Amino acid sequence: MNKTLAIFGWIFFGLIMGVGLMRFMSTSDDLGELAAETARPERTADGRIALYYTADDRAHISTEMLGFLQGLQTISAAIAEEDRETIRDTAGALRRGNGQGQAVQMKSPEGFRVLGRSLRQDFSDISDMAMTSEMDEIQLVVSSAMGKCSACHGSFKAVEVKDGAAAD
Repeated sequence: MNKTLAIFGWIFFGLIMGVGLMRFMSTSDDLGELAAETARPERTADGRIALYYTADDRAHISTEMLGFLQGLQTISAAIAEEDRETIRDTAGALRRGNGQGQAVQMKSPEGFRVLGRSLRQDFSDISDMAMTSEMDEIQLVVSSAMGKCSACHGSFKAVEVKDGAAAD
């Protein structure tokens, strides 16, 4: 019986991810266009928009991104287990920054900031939905958040500069 439930769970998870992928495909272009329109025109060798940060700023961004990725993985596993408390607590911890990123935000183009704020809003929504919404509804918001991660990584690249040399 448990094996049957597990198989059904994986099939259901796959279906939800497929729906999320279709949703991502429809919004990815819009997010990419937003990022491209509002950032600096300099491009890296791979065509992404260059974002100039100090080593400390890049370390902060990397730590934030790793936290988002780990949180999304934890939430995805919790959805499969229908562990609403873990979903709520994990998403709730990611809904706000710790305040240390204000300097990075001031150096960042609007498109990058919009994606970050939108991602944090997704975490807020997931946390708010965790105790009452259907798991497939929560999974769709997780998919939307992952789409923003993909759009940002596909549009921007952090380039390290010496302290004080970061372009505003």
